[in-house]
Amino acid sequence: MNMIEIERALRELRLSGIAETLPTRVMQAQAAQEPFLETFAAMLQDELDRRRSRLTERRFKRSGLDEKVSLADFDWRFNPKLPRSACFELHTLKFIGEGANALIAATAPWPWPRCCCCGAWWPPPPGCSGACAGWPVCCCCPTWPG
Repeated sequence: MNMIEIERALRELRLSGIAETLPTRVMQAQAAQEPFLETFAAMLQDELDRRRSRLTERRFKRSGLDEKVSLADFDWRFNPKLPRSACFELHTLKFIGEGANALIAATAPWPWPRCCCCGAWWPPPPGCSGACAGWPVCCCCPTWPG
């Protein structure tokens, strides 16, 4: 098989990641005199990377989000108290491989209690009808002791 036939076969097998990087990988292998398995492993990694990238792109398109943002784009000046290194470490998802849990905790935006049933904050929002007119009762559960 010559290079054209190999590229055609790769496209037929839907291995576009390998097909795109094949000429480069062949030149690298010849220049460095790499063993076949190293070159083949690199080509397989190219294919895996391409598939992951395309999957991410498809998921982003389906999400309906306007723009892609990452931690690299995050404005850390917004809240200097945020633990930057901990955020980046959490983003790696290393805790999953270790079989550990991650807990993200923060203080409530204000010191008022919440209803355990519906999650409503006390004091109730303006226009709330029902039993929440009297403290400490929620509109959905009249017996709620705040």
